[in-house]
Amino acid sequence: MGHYFFNETVNVKPEDLRGWVSKIFQAVGMSAEDAALVADTLVVADARGVYSHGCLRVPLYVKRIEKKSVDPVAKPALLRERGAMALVDGCNAAGQVVSYYSMKKAIDLAEQYGISFVTARNSNHNGAEAYYSMMALPKDMIGLCSSIGGGNIMATFGAADKRIGNNPLSVAFPALKHDPVVLDMAQSVVAKGKIMMASTINSKIPSEWALDSNGVPTTDPYAAIQGVLRTIGDYKGSGLAITIGMLSCMLSGASMGPTLKDVYNDFEPLNLGHSFTAISLDFLVDPEEFKKNMDTQIEFIKQSKKAANAEGVFLPGEIEAMNYRRQMKCGIDIPAEVILEIIKISERYQIEIPAFES
Repeated sequence: MGHYFFNETVNVKPEDLRGWVSKIFQAVGMSAEDAALVADTLVVADARGVYSHGCLRVPLYVKRIEKKSVDPVAKPALLRERGAMALVDGCNAAGQVVSYYSMKKAIDLAEQYGISFVTARNSNHNGAEAYYSMMALPKDMIGLCSSIGGGNIMATFGAADKRIGNNPLSVAFPALKHDPVVLDMAQSVVAKGKIMMASTINSKIPSEWALDSNGVPTTDPYAAIQGVLRTIGDYKGSGLAITIGMLSCMLSGASMGPTLKDVYNDFEPLNLGHSFTAISLDFLVDPEEFKKNMDTQIEFIKQSKKAANAEGVFLPGEIEAMNYRRQMKCGIDIPAEVILEIIKISERYQIEIPAFES
């Protein structure tokens, strides 16, 4: 294998990475179909450059299955359906399995009614939300999805303790000639991993990133780790996190603030909640006309005067789409530390390790 140093990357062919990760999930009990789905969500996230929700998650997902916190053979079930709305019981299946099932149901209902709302409970961490919102695009639909985060890690505006999750939201709009516009965002200024990295190299952090244990902005990464992440736009991000969490869990009966468990530390069923909506264009407009108008709007924004020192003018999802095309063609660059962790699991389960380049 050779020795990989800190901050090196390893280049892996997408199909090799997908097959490798799929075999790992099959080894811990998943069906070939479900393992392939979970692997695909992680590989797509890495290819899009969203490494926080890519194969970095393999060790966590494997550990949760091994500790019987996630049922690898469970299948989601439809509890209730009325008109364009549905309630899904995830039955403690992998979050990706629950979310794929639920978004597919949302798309089916939107084909019939024009718009849908599907919400799920008894689910688990489901990776990058964009995977599910983008499922609507080939059907000439707008896709929306949200999730309650895997634990309370942020403070409500004006507070100093952890009471809200980093609850993500994704919205995907189809276009004609241009890439679809795909928003996928959580509500913290930065991922906690960036603060952990700053503490590792003993570097100060911007005061916008975190609050200390007293709720005061800090540049000390160690104080930040003991404190809380800051929400984007302070009270605005706090408001988004609260309401996205409510949308994701209150209607389904999933875990909320007082009962929300931590995906990293609580090895029991999480009962996470998600919500999914699809909007069929042809119930309101001609889909081709809509997508032409999307192109016009995209071009109007792209023709903005570029700010000094800015790399460019980008719409939501544009950089990820460029990353995806490049890395699907040239191989996905994965941090060596992530690869080494997956190798350890592969050796435990006697799974063949693909060839790759550093």
